[in-house]
This record gives sequence, C-alpha cells and structure tokens, in this order.
Amino acid sequence: MFTNNDKVHQDEIETAAPVSETRDTAHPDKILLTGYLLLVVSTLLYVVLPRRGSNFLDQDAFPAFIAHYLLAIAYVIALLANRAYGIVKSWRRENIHYTMVLLNLFLVSAYALNRLVPVFEDSVLWLCVHLVVSSLVTFSYRYYTYLPRVVNKIQHFLLGAALVLYTYLALYIGLVYLPATLAILVLGVGMLAFVPMLLLIGSAALIRYTQEINRVSTNWIIAGASVTVTFALIFIIEWDARVRTIERLANQSVIYADTELPVWVKIGQSVKLDWVTERILKSDFVYTMPDDREDEFSFVSMRSGWAMRTHDPLVYMATLWRKSSLSYDDRTKILRAITDNRHRTEERLWRGDDLTTSYIVTDIDIYPQLRLAYTEQYMNIRNNSLSGWSGLREEALYTFQLPEGSVVTSLSLWVNGKEEKAILTSRQKAKDAYETIVGKEARDPSVVHWQEGNTVTVRVFPCTREEERKFKIGITSPLPEERGRIVYRQATFRGPHAHDATETLRFRFIGGMIHDATMPRGFDKNEKGEYIAERPYDPDFSISWKADPIETNQYTFNGSTYSLKPHTPTLRPLHLSYLFLDLNNTWEAGEVDAAYAVLTKCNVYAFSDNEFIRLDEDNWYEVTNKLRQRNFSLFPFHHVKDTEHSLVVTKGKPLTPFLRDMKESTFAGSVSRYFADNKKVNVFNLTGGASTYIRSLRELRAFNFATGDATILAGLLEHNQFPVAVEDESHLVLHDAGMVLERKPAAEGEDTAPDHLVRLFAYNNIMRQVGTHFFSEDFINEPLVNEAARAYVVSPVSSLIVLETQKDYDRFGIKDIENSLGNATHNDSGAVPEPHEWALIVVFLLFVLFNVVRQYRLKTVTASRV
Repeated sequence: MFTNNDKVHQDEIETAAPVSETRDTAHPDKILLTGYLLLVVSTLLYVVLPRRGSNFLDQDAFPAFIAHYLLAIAYVIALLANRAYGIVKSWRRENIHYTMVLLNLFLVSAYALNRLVPVFEDSVLWLCVHLVVSSLVTFSYRYYTYLPRVVNKIQHFLLGAALVLYTYLALYIGLVYLPATLAILVLGVGMLAFVPMLLLIGSAALIRYTQEINRVSTNWIIAGASVTVTFALIFIIEWDARVRTIERLANQSVIYADTELPVWVKIGQSVKLDWVTERILKSDFVYTMPDDREDEFSFVSMRSGWAMRTHDPLVYMATLWRKSSLSYDDRTKILRAITDNRHRTEERLWRGDDLTTSYIVTDIDIYPQLRLAYTEQYMNIRNNSLSGWSGLREEALYTFQLPEGSVVTSLSLWVNGKEEKAILTSRQKAKDAYETIVGKEARDPSVVHWQEGNTVTVRVFPCTREEERKFKIGITSPLPEERGRIVYRQATFRGPHAHDATETLRFRFIGGMIHDATMPRGFDKNEKGEYIAERPYDPDFSISWKADPIETNQYTFNGSTYSLKPHTPTLRPLHLSYLFLDLNNTWEAGEVDAAYAVLTKCNVYAFSDNEFIRLDEDNWYEVTNKLRQRNFSLFPFHHVKDTEHSLVVTKGKPLTPFLRDMKESTFAGSVSRYFADNKKVNVFNLTGGASTYIRSLRELRAFNFATGDATILAGLLEHNQFPVAVEDESHLVLHDAGMVLERKPAAEGEDTAPDHLVRLFAYNNIMRQVGTHFFSEDFINEPLVNEAARAYVVSPVSSLIVLETQKDYDRFGIKDIENSLGNATHNDSGAVPEPHEWALIVVFLLFVLFNVVRQYRLKTVTASRV
C-alpha cells in the first residue's frame, strides 16, 4: 500500500522526461550547452560594447546588433537541425528549455537593436538585475526535478515575479506591434518586439509542465507575482501622496502673500528626503514618462542634454497615475538644494557622459611653520566613447570642493602636447569667450569659475577619443588646527569619475621640520626629503602633525609687505536680549535642550510660517519639534532689528540652497539691503556642520561669527561675551586656520614666505569688498578685477581661462596686466628654502666670505712688502 508521498514519487517516475533530460539526467545535452555558450557570448558582447549614443541609427551600433542577431539565428539553425524548432514544436515539453534559451538570445538582440533604433531608454540598475534573475530562473527549471523542494519554492516565487515583469514589458512596447509586424519581412527582425510576449508564453508553459509533476504548490508563483504587484502598488500610492503634498505646498503658497522665499524653497524644506522624492523631482528629464512615447516610437530621439534618460517601470507606472506639475526650473533648484545633484544640473554646451578621469598626479608643497599648502593636481581625461560621431567631442565638467578658506591660483591646459598657462580676467569675459569658442567654433579652451560653498567649476573642451586631455589646477590653502594638530586635506571633485584612476602623489615639507606626523602608509622618502607614492586615487587623503608656533614671516610685493600671524579674537560684551534659534533637522535633542535653559534669561525666538514665534514653556516642544523636521533653514537676518543685543544660533549641512539660487527673490533683495548698511549679526554655529547659506555669508563678512558646541555657547552666554574678528584694509582673518593676514607699506628685509600670502590676502579682501553687494548686478567692478588679476586668484569677480591662440585672447580683450604674480607654481620666488637649501646657502656665503678675507690678506701682505 502506497502513502500519498509515495504516490507523488511514483507519478514523477512515470511522467515522461524532456528529451534534454533523457540523454543525460545529470547534465544538459549538447544542444542546451551550445545555447548557454551562445548566450554567454552574446551577453558579454552586449556588456563590453558601448551603450546607445544620442543618435538615431548610430552607425557603430549596427554591426553589434548584427553580431547578436546572428548568434540567435545560429541557435535557430541548430534547433532546426535537431527538429526542436517550430510554431508548435518549440512549446512542447521536450523542447521548452531550448526555447527559453533562444528567447533570451533574441532578448539580448532586442536590447542591442534598441541601441540602434531607440524604442525605450537604458534600464535602471534594479530592472537590469530583475531581467537577469528572471532569465536565470527560467533556465533553472531544466533542473527542477533534481533540486530540493525548498529551492523549487524559490523558483516558483521568482518565476511569479518574472511573469509580472514580462507582462509589463509586453504591454510597454505594445504600440510598436503594428510596425514590428511589417518589419518581420526584414529578415524577421520585427519579431524582436514580440520577445517579451513570447517569454510570457514560455513561462506559462514552464508552469504547466511543472504543475504536472506537482512537487510544490503553484501558490508560490501567485505569491511571487502578488508581492511584486503589491510593491509596485505601494510605490504608486506613496508617489501619489508625495506629489499631492508637493502640489498642496505649491498651491497654498498664494495664501502667504508676504512670503519672501520662492515656493520651491518651502517644498525643499518640507518634502521627505529619499529615493522616491528624488525620482519625483527627476521625472520628465531623467526618467522616461508616458508623455514621451510619441517621440520614442517615432524612432527619432528629440532630446538633447548631457544626461542620458533611463527607463524605470516604477516611475513610468506612477506617472501614469499622477504627474507632478512643478516646473522644470523649480525641480532643478530643489535637486540642487537637498540632493547631491548640483554638479549634474550644471549647464553644458556638449555632452560628457563617456568621460572618465584616468590618471591623477597630486603635487603638494606644505609650509608647516606658516600653516599653508599649495597643491597642484594634474588630471588626465579619457573619452571612452565607441559609438558614432556624438562621442568625437565631449566637454569635461569638474566641480572641485576646496578645503575651507582655499583659493584657486593657477590653471593650465595641454594643447598639442604643450602646457598653456591660463590668463586671469573678469568672470564675464571668460564666460563669453568660453561659450563662444565651445558653443560656436568647437575649439580648445579651459576655464575655471568660482562658485559658492568653497567650490569651483572647471571646464575642458574638446575631449576626444584620439587622445587623453590633461589640465592642471593649483590651489592655495590655509591649514586649520584641530585639537593641537595641523591638518592638510586635499580638494575633492565631482565630474568624470575616477573609480579606476591611479594617482601619483608627492608631498614635501618646506621651511622647517615637523613633529609627530601622521600620514598614510605606502610612501617612500627620497634623498630630497620628498614623500612619493603611486596608488589608487583616494579622495580622503590627509596628513596631520603637531602644531608649532607660526614663525616670523614676510613677503613684499608691489610696494606692500604681507605677513601671517596667529589670530586671537577680541571678546566684546554681549548683553543678550534676543536669542534666535535657526532650527532644522541637523539639530540634536541635546542641543535643543541646552537652548531651553536660556528661556528664563532672555527672549527666545524661532522663525516659522513667515513670522517670529516667541518660545515659552507652553509651545517649546510643539514648535521646536515641528521646525526640526525641516531639511534646511534660511534664517531671515534682515528681520533682526537689534543686532547689538541679539544672537542667532544655527547649524546646518552643505546640501542647502546657494545664494545665487535665490538671487531674484524678495528674500535675497532684503538680505542684501540689510547687510549693505554694514550691519553685522552675531552668529554662533554649533559644531557638526554649517549650511552653504551661512558659510557663504560668513565668507562675505556679513557676521560676527563663532563656532563650538553647546558647552562653549553656554560659557559665552554666562560671561556675556562674544568673539569678534576685527578686519580692515590692512588686516584680514583666516577664520578656519586661526590666522590673520597683515598688509603694511614695504619693509626692509628678505622674503621668508611664499607669494601665497599675497594671493590669500587679495582673495579675502575681494570677498570683504564684495560682501553684501553680492546680489547686486554691479558688484563686479574694475578695481576688484584688477586686484584679482595682480594676485591671480579666482573669485566672484574673476576667472582663469586658457584659449588656443593669441588671436583668441585679443578678440575677447583678455590680457595680462603688468606686475602680476601670474600663475602660482612650485618654484615661486620668495618661497622659504628647504633645510638642505639653507645649508647650501650657508656654505656659499662662507665660501664668499673666505674669498673676501683671502683677497684682503693678500692685498695687506703685498702692501707691506712694497
């Protein structure tokens, strides 16, 4: 007598096995192995060959498609030879596994054809993974009866998810079924449009045949499909809620007629920061939308821009239900403010998505006794495009994040194998020259522009497949002191990625010895005292050493002597009457609690819904908890009336709006007029980060600024004091480095410092003078540009540009001014000699002294003899 389980096993034995299983029940037969091999080759070709360019009927994509298609046709011939291919035969139990391999060969061919005739955009990563997993699952059913039942359950679950995917793809390309049917006459190419539908049929056949064996319940297939559909529905529901919130915030903005900030700022402060919101903001210009289908299926790419669109089924289905009506400009500004996409939203004249940074050379001079560093970075740019004429010329765009207080002081571009140094000119002249030459004439320039938040942008054109482009950027940096140690950090960058780049890094200490240095491993020290290493690029490279006192120094230039000294802030009385809390989601609970202790000592306010709210014990937690949900805050300093008795306590993060993002707003105008009256607000920034808004105003000298934790703040309030940096035309403070630059009439004595003192003084003096006029159209004036040109510093008023010929410079009126420092170099005059150089100088002086004394004695002896 058989049990139920015995009956199942008996059924499995009696059930006819597929042909591919009867030949060798442990291994696939030769036909199947041939299919696997062809599929591997086709897949590798697809991965190795370039993705679709920006052109319809890209000439380089056609041979690739033919290769994929021939591999699939070769397998069709093999199946025909073995009588395993036909309208009916292909779907029989003994041939279904061959058919699934064949369909996947045609699927790869279809994606290769899409590079030639774009029907849909490049798939997002998760969709690519889903496609691969779905294919592997269908292949795994060849071994269904040999696998444990728990694995069979997983197979069924994943097959259910695959059914949903194939259904979506079959519906997505439904609009091309008619033209595809007509295209079947062209060597059957039109059949590729029906591959998703055929995969759906093949998956159904697998379900039917495995159901006959009945090893596990088909409910696992239903579960896989249900989970996939449920996840998509949850995404769509969440998408709908987010879009409704954005629409509500935008529509309700008219209620607050006195709102000074643009509506996008309110939305950016309020929306939840995650991948769903980012997709909502990027929809329509990064992701494929239903409205795009008319252009897509006309087989003509009507889009332009540097960013390639992608196909995300979740976004596509969600926008079928509800699409955000927020304008392109507003969404772009929100993306810049709250996500790490500012670099990607920079305007381009040419595309640059095939570019990578292939090699980096970083050369660093460190002046430990002056707490300064000069860094030169040489960047090699490689064009990896293999498709069409669109990749012949591309534009490289880099955004460098400079260390606090740093300034760009040199730029070079290699033209025809020769280094061409940049000329410093006004920002507008450089902008006009670059856009004219690149946009209309497509010739060689490079330019670097100042940006807010300690950033600069570098553009290089053209970058071609024939050779790697090279440029060099030089950065002068004051070095901060942290817990008794001086720290050097190199600039980081966004742009052509450097994931696989190799870096040669050299640094040397000039003018003195260091103590207790901490540096990465792997550096070799040569006979000159230089540290050198070649290794994978590391953007987090840093060096630190024990802080020593700043030595006496000076550098004389153009009738003035510059020197660097330690800075000790002046403590002035602060009898606090008003404490303003600039709250956002960077504030920790302990910091808010520390502010609560001040309630009994002065009036405490927070800004919410376009007005100041006085905080007390009754509304404290309600208001602070609400404001701590904001992604960022923009404190309205122009509403602070009594600056002498007020203090603003703030904290933030770099991902916040820039001043220029709000340049046309009422808020920007009010802030500009307020600070134009030379009003300085007392601002204390809590340790943990400062917003770009605060950092920019600080660099423009709008504040009396201090930083520290809640304990330091409590100490200042207890003693009724606040640190103030006194600056004028002769004294400028380098806040982050804790130093002050002094300028006075030319003094006697040798230069014992590099010319970087002049450059740092000029940059900070320009920032001081631009100050609160930053929002004005006329803040760029000739005296400021001339000061920048003499010191060769990139600033809000000046840029460095390299043009191809002297005629180009003459055409745009770009020229060097007399008596300028020029591009900074490692061999600047006035640089402090290294120890071995001092030794050579001393030996030389002793030699000269010896010869002078010797000549004197010879004359004396000769005279006595006479």
